[in-house]
Amino acid sequence: MKQIKLIGFIGALLFLGACNTENATDTEVPEIIEADIQLPGEMDPGEEYQLQVAVSQGDEAVTDANEVVFELWNDSEGSDSIQVEADHVGEGIYEISQTFEDSAVYSVQTHVTARSLHIMPKRQFQVGEVTEEQVKKAEDNAGNQQSGHMDGHEAGGHH
Repeated sequence: MKQIKLIGFIGALLFLGACNTENATDTEVPEIIEADIQLPGEMDPGEEYQLQVAVSQGDEAVTDANEVVFELWNDSEGSDSIQVEADHVGEGIYEISQTFEDSAVYSVQTHVTARSLHIMPKRQFQVGEVTEEQVKKAEDNAGNQQSGHMDGHEAGGHH
């Protein structure tokens, strides 16, 4: 009698295990979303520039992102960040127009939410003629950001 119960118990476990395996193969992990920040080569203070991010998933341009926001801050000054919502201009390209008033080292981080995924690529760039002191301050401020001590915005850019 004990053997019959044991065989029945093992059979039930095998059945349940097969059900779980079947469900696991039905769930497909989506391809990652990629976002490539595209900036003009050289920028001068007081001029308006278009900043872009190309959003894709595999070989497909993402034209239906829920939200694309550019977060910008002056690393040389450790200033507060500003956030600007981007417009889709076609082919998975999202764009903002921005004027930078000061020669400095800046950072841009795009917050892309699309197809149930969220990514936040970041890039640093220079506007105008930047002094060694500004570069040093920018490096110090960027180091503080990575260690979680932010001046003006939260560590890691999460909001």
